[in-house]
Amino acid sequence: MASSLLYSRLSDEIIKNKDIFDQTKNVVADIISRHVTLTHIVENMSGVLTNKEPENREKGMKFFTALLKDLPKDYLTEIEVKFIASFYIDRLKDNHRVIPPVLEGYLIIMNMKNYKMDISGEFLTDLFREVSCQAQLRTDRHNIYLILRKLIEKDVNYMKSLGPDFVYGVIAAIDGERDPRNLLYVFEFLPYFLTNIPIGHLTEEMFDVISCYFPIDFQPSPDDPSMVSREDLASALCPCLCAIPEFAENCLVLLIEKLDSTLRLAKVDSLRLLAQSCKTFKPESYVPFIKTLWSYIQREITHRTDEELRMAAHEALSALVQNLSTSANTDQTFENFIKGILISMQTALADSKTVAQFVINSKVILTAANASKPSCVMITKSMIPATIAYYGFKTSAKLQTASLDLLSDLYEIGKHWEVLTEIDNEVKEIPALCLTAVSETSKEFQMAGFRTLAKVINVLDSDLVLPFVEVLTHNIQHSQERDLLKVSVETVHCIARKYPELIMNLLVLGKCDLENLTEDTTGLEKRLSLLSSLASIDDFTKVILEEMLKIITNNDKDAGKVVEALNETMSDTNLYTDEKLIQIESDHGLIDSILRWLLTEIHRPHESLSHGFNLISNTISSLSCEKQLKMLSKHTGNLLEKFKKDEVYYHLLQSMYLSLHQSVYESKFEDIMLVSLDLCLNSDKEVIRMKACVLVAHLLNKAESGQKFELLYEMLKEYLTKCSKDKQELCPRIIVLYSWIAKALIMRGHDMFVFWLKKIVSTLSSAEYCHQGSEAVQLIMTDFTEYLSTKQHCRVSLLYKQRMFQSFSALTKKISVSEDAKEDYLLCWAYVLNGVPKSLLKNEVAKIAPIVIESLTYDHKEMLVVMTETLSYFVQLQFALVSDSMQTVLPRLINLTRYAQSMDVRIKSLQCLYDFANSYPTILLLPHKQDILIDLAPSLDDKKRLVRNMAVKARTRWFLIGAPGEAKEN
Repeated sequence: MASSLLYSRLSDEIIKNKDIFDQTKNVVADIISRHVTLTHIVENMSGVLTNKEPENREKGMKFFTALLKDLPKDYLTEIEVKFIASFYIDRLKDNHRVIPPVLEGYLIIMNMKNYKMDISGEFLTDLFREVSCQAQLRTDRHNIYLILRKLIEKDVNYMKSLGPDFVYGVIAAIDGERDPRNLLYVFEFLPYFLTNIPIGHLTEEMFDVISCYFPIDFQPSPDDPSMVSREDLASALCPCLCAIPEFAENCLVLLIEKLDSTLRLAKVDSLRLLAQSCKTFKPESYVPFIKTLWSYIQREITHRTDEELRMAAHEALSALVQNLSTSANTDQTFENFIKGILISMQTALADSKTVAQFVINSKVILTAANASKPSCVMITKSMIPATIAYYGFKTSAKLQTASLDLLSDLYEIGKHWEVLTEIDNEVKEIPALCLTAVSETSKEFQMAGFRTLAKVINVLDSDLVLPFVEVLTHNIQHSQERDLLKVSVETVHCIARKYPELIMNLLVLGKCDLENLTEDTTGLEKRLSLLSSLASIDDFTKVILEEMLKIITNNDKDAGKVVEALNETMSDTNLYTDEKLIQIESDHGLIDSILRWLLTEIHRPHESLSHGFNLISNTISSLSCEKQLKMLSKHTGNLLEKFKKDEVYYHLLQSMYLSLHQSVYESKFEDIMLVSLDLCLNSDKEVIRMKACVLVAHLLNKAESGQKFELLYEMLKEYLTKCSKDKQELCPRIIVLYSWIAKALIMRGHDMFVFWLKKIVSTLSSAEYCHQGSEAVQLIMTDFTEYLSTKQHCRVSLLYKQRMFQSFSALTKKISVSEDAKEDYLLCWAYVLNGVPKSLLKNEVAKIAPIVIESLTYDHKEMLVVMTETLSYFVQLQFALVSDSMQTVLPRLINLTRYAQSMDVRIKSLQCLYDFANSYPTILLLPHKQDILIDLAPSLDDKKRLVRNMAVKARTRWFLIGAPGEAKEN
């Protein structure tokens, strides 16, 4: 077939045969096998290429372009490529119908291996002269832009040599583009073009063509499959407007004009453009505009309600200060700008009547200071003395404490820029002010003073340590405020790191009397908390821990309090790193000491010993695999023997095995697994049953894939197969065990979790066990810090909750739920939905929406909060399934606006009503408007302010439905 087409009939076939394009691959095969040349084909196509009908010439070019597309890129010789390129250039003068395949074909030629750039100039000349870009279809315009970009990327130096004619051609090509997809492509390409191709005297024309789009005012069509957002276009346009220094004056005039407008988006985009421009424009470009820019930035940076606008202003200020600081010491522009900021903001700070005003104004100072090293020096040198003086005015307690926070922030910025030596005289005054603050009786003053002191601890002089210690020890001994105690302990810790000898003598051996620690029982717990915190510092570890462990070893009456203090501080990773715990265990035998104490006290109530169990588990977690194995071999045998006589010793076994590394495995694991399974179902003590379930879950989760995992898993299945299912009291315990097994497996990503989840889901069809089933689902979806965590070396799949959602959704399709079990079934859905991203629900809306709507009739506040949130999400996406149920949903939401047991439910239901009014068309909402307005009136008098605020927002939106000029909020 192909060979017959290679002669005189080829033109006729292209014109008449609709299936001719199916033959291109055969023709290409003949070309590659040298049965025919490409030149011969062109000659045989002369009839169609010169046909008087443009439609036929278009077919000819499409056919030839299709041949090129299937040819290997390295097949054509340099001469052939040049011949074909010239042929395509000549076709640019043809009818407009021929242009699309010509553009497509030239793109193919450009990618040929032997394409030479010297023919590109002729192509571009004819392209710009013969083809009006904006008169073409969208895809053809895109191909023109694509050709321009690829040519520049191919040989930028050659493209530079084309001179102003090429630049003018590009300007003419993009001028007037309106399609958002093409615009996005052009905006992404232009910065590269502008930075690589000199535009010379065409600067003004180029900027005008780009700036006509600023600010982007565009709303995408929801039906557009490849939707381009306004934000995409705005982000891409911004770098174009400031791509080269030559745009500076035009750009700054433009953004100042838009900053002066009342359009919010224009202000936001202008501030972002200002920030972007600082990466390109030179400092001197801003000199004529400095005062104007600062006035506009100051106006928007102190905006109280629009967070996005305020953040854009902060970013613009930071970028501008950073840019101008590069000219510091060369002229006075930068210094004058900073002085202007200082004068304005110091006045604003002095005039602040509320903490909110003070914070807004102080953030401006901090943004400018943090922008560059020179601005940091200038601002901190001025603001630190000014802020200290401001504190002395005693404007109000809250403003004084806010000024302390400002001082600590200024110090942190100085530390970041490494200029503390340059502002040494200023920062040295801060600790003295902190002492003044902490000497007040007010908790707020003390906490602010201590927080600031902790930040500036490096400039604390030794002569101030004693008065600070006096205040701190008074708090630790007498204060009942937990937050004040916490910050006091943290401050002592900071001082101790700088002055260890002073704190050791003044506090550890002095005020706390370490050597006679338990003789004075007044405030013992607080002193223990302080000492165990200080023990994390190397200079204090040996002295303090030896004394504390002595109390534990001697089983002093206060040994339990010592263990509790050690557990609470050693679980804080900010104080005790893994390396520190390893050092303590190696040097002081912490685990053995705690273990001996627990063995003597094992029959005391579990609550009084829980800190000891946790301390052992936490310490073992930090050890290496080898040390963990040694610890197990040292103690497991003895503990198992004791366990045979009394199950209470299981607490110790569990704490030893809970936090092992995944690679740790020894012969006793099988015994521990069997012991744990037996306790899960048969122990009379709930705390032991729970701990046993947890350990089973840990063993399954951490066992390495292969023989070790298979052994433990088979033991589990065999045990459960043998256990009696006839005992009614065992069923709830078995369901709990199932939930821990399922959680352990799904978290490690094991497929067998579905087997156990199926057993749990089956309980939801039973009125007798559905409640236990819902609790099992809740357990699977709950994150625990003390169990199945990475701290305990467990495997935690990042997407396990999403997988749970998919599996639960599939399994529940196969069960029927009785009316008695319906609430627990819906509660399960609430637990599952609360744990997954809302975006995951889009594809399941047909199933989930009816469940959500039905849930709104039940009296369960946790479920109602989740379900109203989910419903709001569906409403915002304007799902028709929800709008079709409006007659049912709206009355239920109205009822929930009066739900007395939970403020959150009332707020969420009001939010959902607002979303209805803001999402669906007026024609659907109007029939419900009057009833909703009447029913929302009581919420306006709700006893909770947040509920009233939401009620006003919802009722106002419903009131506007059908009003002239109604517009939905974004």
